[in-house]
Amino acid sequence: SKDTGFSRSYGRNPYSGYDTSKRPFLFGGEVDERLAALERVVAVSVGEADVAYPFSVISKVRVVHDRVGGSEVVVFHQGGTTSALDGSKISTSRDVGAAAVFDPVVDGRRLSFEWRDGFRDRETGSTWNIFGQATGGPLLGKAMTPVVHGNHFWFAWAAFRPDTIVYQP
Repeated sequence: SKDTGFSRSYGRNPYSGYDTSKRPFLFGGEVDERLAALERVVAVSVGEADVAYPFSVISKVRVVHDRVGGSEVVVFHQGGTTSALDGSKISTSRDVGAAAVFDPVVDGRRLSFEWRDGFRDRETGSTWNIFGQATGGPLLGKAMTPVVHGNHFWFAWAAFRPDTIVYQP
């Protein structure tokens, strides 16, 4: 019920425009200026190594093969996730996408990926989804092991992990 006894604009996003503002509100810390404060990143920590992959970069290339803390990883980015912090109506807000990180070894075989109208491994031509599951081809039904990661705003991640390496292609 919207009848709560309080005068609120229920049904309207109170954070409209937040993810495109210059500085996050309610944050009094120093902002690491290597990226815009509200740049979305997928951040990975392996051992003592922390790497942040900016959405502005990975949304263009869609697939990144990298090493973090001595471990090989593959980063996927796919459109289709709407920002909850953009417009006053989430249904008309911009697409920011989503990212996920995996160990690219399946059944003892190291796979390399590319974007060709979807994620595809070069070795078998199998298609994969953002969850690291093979959806077609010889590896149908197989899955990669997820690497622990998080999708964050840069300012929040960098406040806790200031030594993070920012991925650059």
